[in-house]
Parts: sequence; C-alpha cells; structure tokens
Amino acid sequence: MELKAHAISVRGPHAPMLHATSVSVSDHQLVLLAGYPGSGHVAASLGLSGRLKPDGGDVRLDGETSGRVLRRRVAVVDTPGITEPDDALPVQTVVGEELAIAGHKAGRKAVQEWLGEHDWAGYAERRFEHLPVAVRTKLLAELTVARPDVKVVILTMPDRLGGDPHEWYELGRDLASRGYGVIITCAEASARLLGVEAAQLGSVSPPDPVQVEPVAPVAPVVPIEDAEAEDVAVPVEDEEPAEAKDKA
Repeated sequence: MELKAHAISVRGPHAPMLHATSVSVSDHQLVLLAGYPGSGHVAASLGLSGRLKPDGGDVRLDGETSGRVLRRRVAVVDTPGITEPDDALPVQTVVGEELAIAGHKAGRKAVQEWLGEHDWAGYAERRFEHLPVAVRTKLLAELTVARPDVKVVILTMPDRLGGDPHEWYELGRDLASRGYGVIITCAEASARLLGVEAAQLGSVSPPDPVQVEPVAPVAPVVPIEDAEAEDVAVPVEDEEPAEAKDKA
C-alpha cells in the first residue's frame, strides 16, 4: 500500500490554505509533516484523505485517485473542527459513537468492555476535555483503526494540545509497526525536539519516511498438560544445557 501526494495545494477565500506539498507513506512507515501552525495542517489532512479536493496536484492510493477509496482507506484523527470530539461529551459517549461508525457493537456493555480492554475504564464518565493529552490521542487513534478498511492514519497537530511529543511519536511508531502508514502533522519545533527529519508543508521535496519494523508475533503459550498430550517438548528448569553436558 502506498499513499502518494504530489504537489497538492488548496486555495482559501483570501489566501492559499496549503501551498504545493508532496508527501508519501507506505505500510510500516511513519512521516512527520511539519509546518507553521494554522489552516495548512487541516487542509493537508483533508486533502490527503479525499475529504477535500485539492486545487492543484493529486493524491493517489496505490495509483487510484478515487475520493471514495481515499475516504474509506485513509482516516484523520482529532482534526480540529472536523473529527475532534465535542469536549463536553463523556468519554463513553465518544467511544460508543466511534465504535458504531466502525461497525462494532456500541451499547453500554460493549463500550465498557472496549475501555476495559485498553485500561481506560476509569475515564468512562469523564468529560472528554479532561482526558490526559496522551490518553486522548491514543484513544482516538485506537478507535480509528477499529475501522476494518483503514490503512493510513493521519494524526492532525497532536502537539496543539500540549504534552510530550515523544508520546504521540511513539504512538505513531506503534501504529506503523502494526502495518499502517502513518502521517503526523506537527509544528517544526516538535520535529526538531524529536530529532526527526520531516516533510514540510509547502515543499515538494520530502525526505524518505521512517521505516518501522513489524511487531513480532507472539507465540501461543501451550499449557503443560496440553503439551504432554501432544508430545510437545516442555523445558525443565533444572536440566543442564546441551553444551554443559558435552563438556562434563
């Protein structure tokens, strides 16, 4: 999978919202897209995800330019004025709405189970605006990738909320390790603090994305009684290593 934007630009009513910008990302890759805080971040996120048609340039997902395909495969997370939740809503309400959008069960029990699985049950009745910044960003990202068709995740200006940039950068790396292509728009100061070379809003010469190693699969644990029944070798803690036996 590859999302590739070439020289996309967006005109505003009085001035350009986004100057010509190029960026690309594939699965298991992470890209920072840095620039001065403002409307360019939102315009880039919407243009890259097919929610806004650029006035110049084009966006392709595996060679396709279909806005419908982009909107299904490319998701924007916590984009100001677009996908950011109402701060006054309880966390459990936001989770229920997002699970419903993802096609999952969204009743009270399902919401509580989802929050419990992620160790966030204690936040269920809090107003969304009272979530710690790192929890807010991770919670919204996890709800986004609960949609089965999503292949690319765009986090829009997570640094506008404060907090430690290393936290949302590690979240981006985690998502990339799970196979998603990840773009994070941020201020240039955040990219400098992270020490990561970033693509630039208003530039058509992006650096190579950061390649992230896939997460290693976890081997299933076989209970001892099952292992014996299936003639599976079970390690014995006090048994000498083979090398030690040879030397004895």
